[in-house]
Amino acid sequence: MKRLFMALLGLTATVLVLSGCGSNYLTSSGSTGNVLGTPDGGDGSRKVVTFYVVGKGLEPEGALTRGQAVLMAERAAVADGYRQLVEKLRGVYVDAQLKAGNGTVNYDAIQLYTQSWIRGTEVMELKRADYGITEARMRLRVKFAMRGMVWWPVGIDTDVGPVRTASRQGVVSPGSSIK
Repeated sequence: MKRLFMALLGLTATVLVLSGCGSNYLTSSGSTGNVLGTPDGGDGSRKVVTFYVVGKGLEPEGALTRGQAVLMAERAAVADGYRQLVEKLRGVYVDAQLKAGNGTVNYDAIQLYTQSWIRGTEVMELKRADYGITEARMRLRVKFAMRGMVWWPVGIDTDVGPVRTASRQGVVSPGSSIK
């Protein structure tokens, strides 16, 4: 008798719990609070994120010619831009050591490490600034897909193409459309 009562009680509780699951609050049609999906009708499981960086390079004093100095500064600016992109995407491993004694710091060393494989980066503009500094404006568009509750990078955006100038100075602002 006791088993029958417990079975009926469990069945009643299960029916009561499951009866609330049949409501229409999970759909986005006609409701204001979208729990699943996005208001535009897409599932929202893919997004494109654009990363912008400005790398800086300096003309070396030991260059043999002026042309070599300019080329080396441009390459240094692009390399600095790649480093910044890797730091944004993958993070940085920091190794710090400090040796102190008698209230003073005797030795302080901080080393930063980062490593990644990047492709699809666009060098939008190379510009020579004052004092021999060269700036490289770069961008990387990365597709992200949601798996479970985590956004994972799945590749570069297919809309990556050549960048054309939009103003008289030859500068393209991020997000500007060019006709």
